[in-house]
Amino acid sequence: MSSTASQPTERNPVPYGRSREEIDFWMGCVGAPMMLVDKSTLHVRRANANAAVLFGLGLDAFEDLPMEDLVGREASILLSQIWNVAPIGVPGEPFLIRAAVQAQERVLMVQVTKIAVEGDLARLFTFTDAPPQGSVSLAGWQEQMISLLDWLPFGFEIASSDDQIQFANSTFKALFGYTQDEIESIEDWWRLVYPDPQYREYARTQWHSSIADARRENREMAPFDLDVRTASGATKRIQFRQRTIGNFNVNLYIDVTKERAYAEQLKALANTDPLTGILNRRRFFEEAEEIFSRSGGASVGVLMLDIDHFKSINDTHGHRAGDLVLMEFARRCQAVVRPGDRFARLGGEEFAILLAADGPAAVVTLAERIRSAIHALPFDIEGAAIPLSVSIGATLADPSDEPFGSAILRADNALYEAKRTGRNRVVTRVA
Repeated sequence: MSSTASQPTERNPVPYGRSREEIDFWMGCVGAPMMLVDKSTLHVRRANANAAVLFGLGLDAFEDLPMEDLVGREASILLSQIWNVAPIGVPGEPFLIRAAVQAQERVLMVQVTKIAVEGDLARLFTFTDAPPQGSVSLAGWQEQMISLLDWLPFGFEIASSDDQIQFANSTFKALFGYTQDEIESIEDWWRLVYPDPQYREYARTQWHSSIADARRENREMAPFDLDVRTASGATKRIQFRQRTIGNFNVNLYIDVTKERAYAEQLKALANTDPLTGILNRRRFFEEAEEIFSRSGGASVGVLMLDIDHFKSINDTHGHRAGDLVLMEFARRCQAVVRPGDRFARLGGEEFAILLAADGPAAVVTLAERIRSAIHALPFDIEGAAIPLSVSIGATLADPSDEPFGSAILRADNALYEAKRTGRNRVVTRVA
């Protein structure tokens, strides 16, 4: 190797895959301070003579020395945040750090190169002291900007046009937990964050199609949510936002896990009965109206159910026992109704079921199964065996010929007749 080795550039890349002796020789031929650094710990493995001069240390003192001890804590943190994804042996983009060197503040220009030494990946730091005029001011702006980006309460990332990470703030790292070693390429991101292949393909399609739409219209990408797997194994709901600026993609990652879970809870509270967990009256009527409007002429069965002598249960055993009876009643009914049937508590001890049925017999069959499930065994409520029965009114409706309100009124009249004629029975009324 020639002793006139030049500063590494994309055309003149750093040699890689060589022996330690060859790398030491090459570093000794380069005029800039250079250090070979462990990729994950940021501990120095070796340095050249120019680095020894810059930092005022003997070459032996660099062995396993933390980068923080050389440039200070803040500069070391910044060095750890630069994600160099250039090919092995090709220097990344230069950047500035304000470093504490030999107890003095100095602004250094730094380039980071991934390098393989006998198959072992490391980082090669190349420092340039005495930066160009104006760089000190630029470094101050950069330093303040980095601090600002780290302060942001959401993940901030700058990526190249092919989605390779160039910079990620501290919130990004805290949000996902992955290190630079784990996300060396965009494919590592897809594999780690979306371990399920089908969901990964869905996420990838959503990402690329959303970006394509935004670029075509020269606007910010429309935000969307995806479930991601973090390094700890936890699943988080993340809102993704993106804007292309020049040759870079600016990506924002906002953790909306708690907000979305709270919204789901509110939705559940709005749609379900808090005691039994089944549909409430409002939601039942909304879904029934929707089913009737789009039935396409298919017949629909309507059942109205009322627990017999429920008031006596409250009077004899107390309201707590009454609540437990309602919960067990709903559970037994749910064990009978089919997927797709709508089951709701309308209020008190009154319930309703909406079901697809091809004739009156199917409606009566389901109603009799429910009546039998309730009456077959007493309800075991806190050690008390409480016998129970239910009265059911049933009807079959043709949504193309009548509204839902008419059908449920007919089922309610049938329920009244079932209670009037002895309870614990099913009464059917036809249109």
